[in-house]
Amino acid sequence: MHHIGTFVAFDQHSGKELNKVLNCAQGPGASMPVGYLGSHQLTLLQFPACPLPETDEKVGYLAGVLSTPGITGYLLMAVIILLGWFSRPKGRRLSYRVFYAMHHLLVTAWVLLLVVHAANDWVGVGVPVVLLIAGLPILSYGFTRAKRLYLSCLKIELVKVVRSESGQLLRLDVDLPRSYRLATVGEYAYINVPKASCTEWHPFTIAGIEVVDGVQRITFIIMAAGIWTKKVHEIIKPEGERAVLHIDGPYFAPAVTIQAHEVVVGIGGGVGVTPFLSFLSHIASDAASNFKRAHIFWTTRTASDYKIMSDLFSKLEERMQTRGGKLVLHLHTTPKGSIWKGDGIGSLFDLATRHIWQKRVATFIRKDPTMIPTIARYTRMPLHAVVVNDILHSGNPVAIPVGRPDFTRELKAVGNQDTHADVGVYVCAGEPVKQSVEEACVACNMSTTTQKFHFNYERFS
Repeated sequence: MHHIGTFVAFDQHSGKELNKVLNCAQGPGASMPVGYLGSHQLTLLQFPACPLPETDEKVGYLAGVLSTPGITGYLLMAVIILLGWFSRPKGRRLSYRVFYAMHHLLVTAWVLLLVVHAANDWVGVGVPVVLLIAGLPILSYGFTRAKRLYLSCLKIELVKVVRSESGQLLRLDVDLPRSYRLATVGEYAYINVPKASCTEWHPFTIAGIEVVDGVQRITFIIMAAGIWTKKVHEIIKPEGERAVLHIDGPYFAPAVTIQAHEVVVGIGGGVGVTPFLSFLSHIASDAASNFKRAHIFWTTRTASDYKIMSDLFSKLEERMQTRGGKLVLHLHTTPKGSIWKGDGIGSLFDLATRHIWQKRVATFIRKDPTMIPTIARYTRMPLHAVVVNDILHSGNPVAIPVGRPDFTRELKAVGNQDTHADVGVYVCAGEPVKQSVEEACVACNMSTTTQKFHFNYERFS
């Protein structure tokens, strides 16, 4: 704005004329309240000094460009460009730490530059420019820093650590102090592990909520994907001394609305299943819920990853036997490098009717025993399903289809069970799965007028 306003005036008027309109030349208290951080407190930062020389010569356009507001204006633009550059998805994936550090540095630089930018006090808006432009963000940032400093002093007890057989997933069960509010389904929290980094707090969806002897116990599942998460995997081990960690949360996330639907479909890819594990934990705890039917899809590279939540699945099996309920788990494995090119054969594991599986397994064995491999052993041939016996504590067989589900067919089957009930579809997975499910929801909505498939997407990136 200075280029088309103030600097043009510098080029057309003398210092004597400009002093009549510049706020900083009107003397102390001209238009500012007492204590205002303006020209009279920041005279050392002013260029050109105010008031301007009382001459009849024009000040000149270049004097405005090289002034304190001019130079700091260019620097503020550079800060914005750098913030955008380091915020690119590609940049965050390559080095999250650079993204994190540069944001803390550049945000601080932005605030300081705003203070200097307003040092000349040409306009005189009545309040410090830095507060007018960035007051609320500064207060929010300061509150977050102070809060996390306080949270770093609280003791978080790490009660359980489980690593998946593939080594890619790490399950952490922690007991929170009573000062934390009770978490709800689908929320997330930030985790800080000082041994990995004292300053980095990373968000993770809460995968399980349980109250044990009046103490809130929550579960996280961390996948070794980046520098920080890999370091956490190295530091926190199932055996040995428990590492120190800090928790900031819980916080609201889109998946918290999952309980508002009577018919729910949750689709998680890999560690993206955590919001729906939280929902399953809610069901297993026998808490009140509005759902009539729920279908939870979990796709992962390695079938043995499901064993990390064997205690939850066993609780669900027991609840389905004693209390009833229409809950279906769709467990699919998509092993990397497998020659299998077809789709999975759909949902084959229903916790409420596991006896069907016992008959199906017997049929498979009679036809061809080689089609029933043991867990995590993939022969070089197309497989329909992996049948395992060590996911449930009861030892009942669990069938895991090989291949990605046909989401259009699956969603239509869910909708056909009650054609007048809307379906809430929640996805937390990579872009290919998200796009496939979104297209399936569109296809389902076009094929019926009596129900709606509501698509919801959640992903930390």
